[in-house]
Amino acid sequence: MNKTSADIPLRALVVEDDENDALLLVDSLQQAGYDVEWQRVDSESDMSRALTQSWDIVLSDYSMPGFSGTRALAMLRAQAVETPFIFVSGTIGEDAAVAAMKAGAQDYVMKGNVKRLLPTIERELREARVRIERHESERMLRKMSLAISQSSDGICICDRDGFIEYINPAFERLSGYDIEELRARQNQCPTEQSFAELAPGEDVAEHRVTRITRRKDGRAFYEERVTAPLLNEAGEITHFVSTSRDITGKILAEESRRRLADILEATPDIVCIIHPTNKLWYLNSAGCHILKIADPGSVKGRQIDDIFPIHFVRLLKTTLPEVLRDGIWTGETDLPADGGDAPYSVVVLAHKNHTGRVKYLSIIARDISERKKFETELQYQATHDSLTSLPNRFLLLDRFRSALQQAKRNHHHVAVLFIDLDNFKRVNDSLGHAAGDQFLAQIATRLRRCLRPHDTIARHGGDEFTIILTDIRTPQNVLAVVNKLQEEFERPILTEDNEIYATFSTGISLYPEDGDQPEELLRHADTAMYKAKKAGSNQYCFYAPEMNARSREILLLEAELRRAVELNEFSLFYQPQMDLSSGAIIGLEALIRWHHSARGLVSPADFVGLLETSGLIVPVGEWIIRQACRQHSILRAQGFGYVRISVNVSALQFGDRDFLSKVHRILREEKMPAEKLELEITENIIMQDPEEAVVALNALRRLGVRTAIDDFGTGYSSLSYLQKFPINLLKIDQTFIRDLQTERGDSAIVEASIALAQKLNLEIVAEGGGKRGPTEFPARVSLWHRPGILRQPAYAGRDGRGVARKWLSGRMIDPAVDRPPVDGRASGIRLFKGILLWPL
Repeated sequence: MNKTSADIPLRALVVEDDENDALLLVDSLQQAGYDVEWQRVDSESDMSRALTQSWDIVLSDYSMPGFSGTRALAMLRAQAVETPFIFVSGTIGEDAAVAAMKAGAQDYVMKGNVKRLLPTIERELREARVRIERHESERMLRKMSLAISQSSDGICICDRDGFIEYINPAFERLSGYDIEELRARQNQCPTEQSFAELAPGEDVAEHRVTRITRRKDGRAFYEERVTAPLLNEAGEITHFVSTSRDITGKILAEESRRRLADILEATPDIVCIIHPTNKLWYLNSAGCHILKIADPGSVKGRQIDDIFPIHFVRLLKTTLPEVLRDGIWTGETDLPADGGDAPYSVVVLAHKNHTGRVKYLSIIARDISERKKFETELQYQATHDSLTSLPNRFLLLDRFRSALQQAKRNHHHVAVLFIDLDNFKRVNDSLGHAAGDQFLAQIATRLRRCLRPHDTIARHGGDEFTIILTDIRTPQNVLAVVNKLQEEFERPILTEDNEIYATFSTGISLYPEDGDQPEELLRHADTAMYKAKKAGSNQYCFYAPEMNARSREILLLEAELRRAVELNEFSLFYQPQMDLSSGAIIGLEALIRWHHSARGLVSPADFVGLLETSGLIVPVGEWIIRQACRQHSILRAQGFGYVRISVNVSALQFGDRDFLSKVHRILREEKMPAEKLELEITENIIMQDPEEAVVALNALRRLGVRTAIDDFGTGYSSLSYLQKFPINLLKIDQTFIRDLQTERGDSAIVEASIALAQKLNLEIVAEGGGKRGPTEFPARVSLWHRPGILRQPAYAGRDGRGVARKWLSGRMIDPAVDRPPVDGRASGIRLFKGILLWPL
């Protein structure tokens, strides 16, 4: 038995006396991309042994010294399998080939004719698969048809107009009519209209009714009928299925013992009545049939030991005290059935007289084989992922607990690997969700190949997988598994003719070092995974306690942020924008600050990101715009209405579908001049969806609100979109401004940005300055300013009105005294229609 390594697996049986010819044949298959697992035979005994295995295809020479291809074909066909048989021979003639095809061979190819051989093999393999699938479908259809025809319930199928298309034998027995007779009658099946009348105004999947029905012979019976519509893929009703059952005995049981006996005799359940002395009073027909009692009349008076299996008798005797005490016992056991034992649910009831003395016991046993099978299927579905067939989180936790218990006994380690695919969203977005599902399924297959049988891999959700490694002697053993995983994914994954290279970030936690509870270890591995993801793609990281401490700190801070919104702990500071040539303030930029009751003034760097991730930035952002507009009303009242106020807008705000209506409402309610409000949006935000951004920016322009692109130069702006954006201002990111006097490349970028803004008739802001200020750089772009900088910090809107009036009333800058601070705290230079500004 030989095996090669290629892409398409193929198990081939080669009937050939010349090993060289066999090798040439296998080589041709390998060259065609098959992963060939093959065996050569040249005798009848070898052929007989080889046929104990399954093969995808049989390739046979026609004539050999001690064996013939026709005999090999006969032996294969005697097994009644669908394996394709192809003659590959240099001696077969046309007549012999025709005879071989009639005997069951799929085709014949002359030796050396590789061009014909490979397509022939591919065709026959494909057709064999089709035959197998067709036969399997036919077998399944026969099973379903048999199940319906042998159902004890009457089943009737009709179209939406009530025309009966099928009834099963049980329905014929129930009604007394055959299908042709029923078709001649009216109202045997519901129409779409009548079904709507049965359940008016309700969106129901079925309708259940109990009614008196007459059979063909005129006899009336109580019929329980359940009718359900069959829907096509468009949700339209195509057919109705009715299931009918005669429940006359059940309804009339209280009227007569005879009728009760009829019900008991008709039921497929075992029903028996036992005297307290363990003697049988009654056993219904189903019980006699199941327990193989030929003469039902001989049952009465016999001991239960003579009727029931010994294990069932022991069960009854064990449960008797509970039955006598509580009056009932329920449980499960096995009873004889065709082909072996079957599971039965058992109910034992104690029937007492008025004095409390037990008169007799009744036992009802029901075959629950189908229910058990269904429960097993439900259990599998509840514990496994439907896409990858891997265990889900619930089964993972169960196995994890068992692994920890075993590790505690054996003093071994257990490792948890939390795996998150890198850039999986890109696969879904570019290739579609169907390709993404195929990609995840292949990822699961490869991960499974890297693990030992007693390790566990589960799909945690989305593109996340969890691996539990048991029986780890040292933590270093985990690295061998990580390396194996990375090596496995060095080859691309083929999905819909696309080659995709998969990388993933892995977080690792260890028992007992990082915890001794499943949830704790999973949480630590998840924390480590996020740290690995921050380090770049295809990285792994072991858990460290300080990571978890930081996570708790962030959770606490987020909770305090939510309280800060309720307690109104936020305030706005305003940063002036100044014309240095005149010293006049022409604008203010609103900056949020948090006055924490215990921590004091919290830096925006510590909480703005949390506002984003928690979603609080939407209501807080709306509050900032409203507060800025209220501040401007104060400025207008003091005669400074010419000053405009700038407010930063986050990605979540800009994406909020109610954002425009909120801005419009604030402008109206606060009586804010729209042209004095400037909204700053980062370059990356508007480039996430440029088409939608153009629509939103145009809407803001129609309101009269100014807009600016912040952090220009750090994203991936397209010049073709930039000219479409209805904006007023560009703000160059401070990374290009910080070292203008020393970095020639930064100077070139800023010069180009200024020239671009001038061509597009845009204002421009360059954030941040060098340690000595931007004195030299503007000269190179023919812009002039007076040296100096205002050293006052941003003022608070609550208590800084006096400072604001001083700032706005006159020029507060002395070129001879004021200099840019050496610590670089100046926030940026501003170019306003040719005038360079340097706000704080």
